Amino acid sequence: MPDPRRTVRTEQVIAQLGRFRPIDRRTALAHGLTDGQLRAALKAGRLVSLQPGTLLAMQAWTCADEQGRHLSAVLSALLRHPRAVVSHRSAAFMHGLPYDLVHPQMCADSILGPVPIVDLTQPGRGRREPRLRIFPGPLPGAHRELVHGFECTSIARTVLDLATSMPPDQALALIDIGLRRLIAGANPGREIRRLVVDPEQRAFALNALLTTAADLDSKRGIKTLGRLIRLGEPAAESILESLSRWQMRAHRLPMPQCQLPVLGEDGCTYWADFTWTDLRIIGEADGVTKYVTRADHVREKLRQEALERAGWLVVRWTWREAVVTPTIMTNRIKAAIARQRAFAKRTA
Repeated sequence: MPDPRRTVRTEQVIAQLGRFRPIDRRTALAHGLTDGQLRAALKAGRLVSLQPGTLLAMQAWTCADEQGRHLSAVLSALLRHPRAVVSHRSAAFMHGLPYDLVHPQMCADSILGPVPIVDLTQPGRGRREPRLRIFPGPLPGAHRELVHGFECTSIARTVLDLATSMPPDQALALIDIGLRRLIAGANPGREIRRLVVDPEQRAFALNALLTTAADLDSKRGIKTLGRLIRLGEPAAESILESLSRWQMRAHRLPMPQCQLPVLGEDGCTYWADFTWTDLRIIGEADGVTKYVTRADHVREKLRQEALERAGWLVVRWTWREAVVTPTIMTNRIKAAIARQRAFAKRTA
């Protein structure tokens, strides 16, 4: 049985060498540790091997949050494949893309708990392992950027890599996020709501995605994605807004403008999720986090009343009404359009 004091000491040395990040076995041996010491510490659970040939102090793993554990998993994979670039779901996590469907997948470990599966891209052949997926293919310099000190696929490349394997409605939602992030990244510190409706900024983001897609013209699914890219809307502020817009288009409704400022009767300017300006209709997509407290509900009630007194008809829907049973949302919008058109005829 390994001597507990020695295995603890080995763990401390590995933690110091890696500064609580993973190192490779060669580095550990170069600093005086032996294979026997490493095996004993691994057997005692003092060290973690997230990838073959890599070592991490168990205390570093247990004390890390979700981001810290993912960074350790990524670094362990890059120690094995130093020429690779972080891509796909791992790159989406590194970029902080707010979309559950592109978060890293996990594999269960009886001791470590959920361990992130790392996605990398490099030239040559692809590979799949329990904790690693390697995607083959070239990566031009324009498709790379440094994130948290790691070389990752760019926002545009990451969005396209993931969107090619998603259903079109989900891909559109991811494209919306990508366009918005491209604009925000090019204009740090500026108000994003006004930037995303600026024609020049929108053209810049669209061109960035289309240019990246052109570099991937041989990639499966990329040509189909070209149409979706042109339907992208950087003004969308939530997944629900993106999926709502997809359903509107699928049901052949007149398409609204997204996130426009509207003046209420109280003199305040409010941002509307969707606006059919000529019909004086506002659409509001109510996500689960939109109204958390009673004060949120009261504030929204006063907002809606101010808009209605200013002559707007407000239509609302939830996630279930737009995504699970979208005919509820589309029928409400159709009814509102019919009502406003009839009113316009009566008052003409």
